[in-house]
Amino acid sequence: VGSSYQGGIVAYILVSGDPGYDATTTHGLIAATEDQSSGIQWCNNCSAGSPSPPRTGATGSEIGSGLTNTNKIIAIQGETSTSYAAGLARAYTGGGYNDWYLPSKDELEKLYLNRALIGGFSNSYWSSTDDDDTPTSRALAQNFGTTFVFRNFYNKFNNFSVRAIRSF
Repeated sequence: VGSSYQGGIVAYILVSGDPGYDATTTHGLIAATEDQSSGIQWCNNCSAGSPSPPRTGATGSEIGSGLTNTNKIIAIQGETSTSYAAGLARAYTGGGYNDWYLPSKDELEKLYLNRALIGGFSNSYWSSTDDDDTPTSRALAQNFGTTFVFRNFYNKFNNFSVRAIRSF
């Protein structure tokens, strides 16, 4: 963790019990070397007072669900675009790779826990984990500026940072 690898910085190595763990092959998560945005909305063209965005079904929270969540969000929100969090993460091509995505809740927590080794974090970051309960206008974000894990569901029109990840 903390080493440069495949276009980013190793953020987490899977351990026994993690989805995708293989005792014979090392797998994990790679964080982009920098933020893709210091403030962007979770959804495409949403604003305070506008109707709630449609449900995305992107409710996966565990390690390994970020890519699926990101693809579900893009399927509902529109083609990969730099105007919303998941689209921006997916459009990222750092290190020559084009398989970056917005981390799920648990993937984002691993970035938080290893933030000192990864570096460059500030403020709050969007996850790809949608709150498909009522109201549908919220998604999970986590504050990296505190010494304790602080995450909550926030209105999707808020502007939070994005740090894309990829799997290896």
